[in-house]
Amino acid sequence: MLDQMERVKDQLKGLNQDEMVKVLGKPDKNELYKRNQKFFIYEIAGAKACTPPDEASSYIYLSIRFNATGLAKEAMIYRE
Repeated sequence: MLDQMERVKDQLKGLNQDEMVKVLGKPDKNELYKRNQKFFIYEIAGAKACTPPDEASSYIYLSIRFNATGLAKEAMIYRE
């Protein structure tokens, strides 16, 4: 799944928030920042719902940044 997400993450740019929810579902976290920026955070691996905390070796997230007009401007996959 991670390989597929890497390939299609750039295609998510330009979608609005409602379209993003239709494509990926409800985000695991919402974050609001200054200048009306909004982030949707999707837990890809290591999430509490996926594996018990003691078995999770790494966490992988998809972060999508929306600008003030509500369009996705950036999609990043990062690891903790």
